[in-house]
Amino acid sequence: MEVRVDGVVVDVPGGVSILETCDRAGRYVPRLCSYPGIGCSCELGLSCGLCMVEVAMPTEGQEGTLVLACSTSIRPGMSVTTSSSELRAQRLRLAATILERHPHICLSCPDRDGCSRDECRFGYPVEARCCAQLGRCELEKLVAYLDPDLELRRRPVAVDRDAHTEGRIRREPGLCIGCGRCVLVCTHSDAAGKALHMEHILEPSEGGGVGVPQSAPRETGDSCRAVPVKATLRASGCTFCGQCVMVCPTGAITAPGASGARWLEGRRKTSELAAPVLPPDSWRLLSKEELQAVPKVSGVFQLADEAGHVLRIGGVADLSRGLTIALTDAPARSARLFWFEPAELFTLRESELLARFAQEHGHLPPGNELGDDLFEDDPR
Repeated sequence: MEVRVDGVVVDVPGGVSILETCDRAGRYVPRLCSYPGIGCSCELGLSCGLCMVEVAMPTEGQEGTLVLACSTSIRPGMSVTTSSSELRAQRLRLAATILERHPHICLSCPDRDGCSRDECRFGYPVEARCCAQLGRCELEKLVAYLDPDLELRRRPVAVDRDAHTEGRIRREPGLCIGCGRCVLVCTHSDAAGKALHMEHILEPSEGGGVGVPQSAPRETGDSCRAVPVKATLRASGCTFCGQCVMVCPTGAITAPGASGARWLEGRRKTSELAAPVLPPDSWRLLSKEELQAVPKVSGVFQLADEAGHVLRIGGVADLSRGLTIALTDAPARSARLFWFEPAELFTLRESELLARFAQEHGHLPPGNELGDDLFEDDPR
């Protein structure tokens, strides 16, 4: 059937959700409770609400109404709007609710790139700082997409940072936002062991004593979090398939360290789990027209191949000239995408970006690696 997504006609089979339709149309809609291939946490009584879109049926005279894209099926003639001032305001409100219960002060910290993660220059306690996923966290990318101008209030939010490690899997329940993804994949995947469920968090009673479990949570993080069915993952029947780690949008379930990264990469190769749908980045397609639009000011740039793998990070006094020269270097000849950011202190910004890349990947981009020949003895 034919539907319109932001004015573009899309042909899709009947029965699919608006969210899937938007993905097929290449129009990103924010989401946390939904994951491709495993469904949506709406079946658990949860909904992040971020996938809200505006729907109209012009042929029936129906004006636009707000619906959840994850749980609403398309109809012939439907017109979907994914972005508007009202939708933006609603999504910011929901994002603020999530951040009220999750450490996020590092997301807007001026020292976030290249931070040693050992001490905080501003004196924020560990309980209020972001976790080791900073720089590759899905929630971080989502917040940056929803709130690029930092309209949401940023403040230190301290949570319980007690962690539990079994095998290669590390759980930090205090970082759970209750999206339910891990429970969904653990329940529906044949490779998993149905070891996780959603637990209602005890809220303080009015008298300040022991609280009672909250019933029927309706929004992500609303008084619930994912925990093992029994005391531990092993006791709950966990198969350690790693899929809960792959779908977690925060640092609540991770496989830490280099050994954990290797273990998880091996699990990914044998898993049929799809990749998450992430917010669009600011990469530009390398073309004569795009390069001509680069300003002649100091700043930093990144070059990447078609798959988005970073090939070179550079800080230059003239972005336009610096990019042109960098594209002639051998490591950058496969570049298809580029990104730039004006910065007066371009050498400092370059160092920050390189430190962040090395922290995430364990090495520098190919174009920034020092060749072995630089350390060879002078043949003369």
